[in-house]
Amino acid sequence: MIKEVVVKSNKKEKIYSYNAFKGIGALFILFSHMSYLSEAVNPFWNSLWKNFMQYGSRFTTLFFMISGFFLAYTWKDRKFKDYILSKLKRVYPLTIIVFILALGISILLSKNIEVNKNGEIGSPIWIFNVFANIFLIKTFVPYERTFYSFHGPSWYISVLFAFYVFGYIFLKKINSKNIKVREIWLKRSLNICIMTYVIELLICLAMFITGKGSLYLRYVNPWFRIFAEGLAGVLLCEYMPKIQRKIRFFKVNIIEIFAVILFFVVYIFNNFNKLNIFSAWIWTFPFGFLLIAFRRDKGCISKFLKKKPFQFLGNISFELYMTHAFVYEGLPIMVGIISKSLKETLIYYAGTRFIITLILSIVFAWIVNQLMNKMYKLKILR
Repeated sequence: MIKEVVVKSNKKEKIYSYNAFKGIGALFILFSHMSYLSEAVNPFWNSLWKNFMQYGSRFTTLFFMISGFFLAYTWKDRKFKDYILSKLKRVYPLTIIVFILALGISILLSKNIEVNKNGEIGSPIWIFNVFANIFLIKTFVPYERTFYSFHGPSWYISVLFAFYVFGYIFLKKINSKNIKVREIWLKRSLNICIMTYVIELLICLAMFITGKGSLYLRYVNPWFRIFAEGLAGVLLCEYMPKIQRKIRFFKVNIIEIFAVILFFVVYIFNNFNKLNIFSAWIWTFPFGFLLIAFRRDKGCISKFLKKKPFQFLGNISFELYMTHAFVYEGLPIMVGIISKSLKETLIYYAGTRFIITLILSIVFAWIVNQLMNKMYKLKILR
């Protein structure tokens, strides 16, 4: 007789801490792009960038893990067509709008080498990059000229959408009504996840031994992001009930505080480590522990993260991630059009430039968020 397990479909509660983490992560990724602060005259901004801000891109790991977690948390009972169309409506419209905007800028500023790095307009590489951006495949081409083409941050979307497909396939197998099939696929998924991490570690070791580096292999690497971090998020959700039962004897406040301290210890360790061996793979551990610690959403730090400012950032996190490049790259260009001396002043006072960029990025992301939400409500985006 075949044993079966019934997967119940319950309405899922919102995890406010996770939403806040998305907003904080988007901010940190914005911070990581403020490299001009490394040349700031003021030692405060210079030190802040070198010791803290420049490592903000590590939060990309958190984004992939949270995406995997919510795939398992929210979508396990939905049909693939409904699921993928929902994701497509959420992700693709802004992605294509941002691409068209970036494409227009590259054409207008085609003679500006600093702005236009996508190849000569109409050239084979330029046409291929346009195609790769439209069809969300650019990250699977291991050349920076392609995977960072037109709009650099959208490499993440290219990987994310591929993960939505692969992740859903794994999730349906893991949640089979047949208990034996479920157990087999849980173990198989865990083994694939661990194997992917081991391969990534070996790649980092090889780069360390040979003295060679590869941004694509140690950071972008779509296969690692899909089958390690994204799948780790799915597995974390599946194993979360067991994990929560094991840690239920500890006070929620202690677990949350410990998780935050652990994260900052690993984060600050960046200042003492410059080796390729510690690449994206290591960040699953502190971020994974954060997701475990804040799952119950009931501790003292959770209550703080539920405050409106953090929830506001979480609600606009996708728009902030997708649009901030236009602000930090476009601000000096726009100011330069008004006045060359004003542009020089803006560049000289790096701290002021950062504050203006931060405020404008958040405001711009909020405006885009409101416009996109109205388009959804009006069913313009079907």
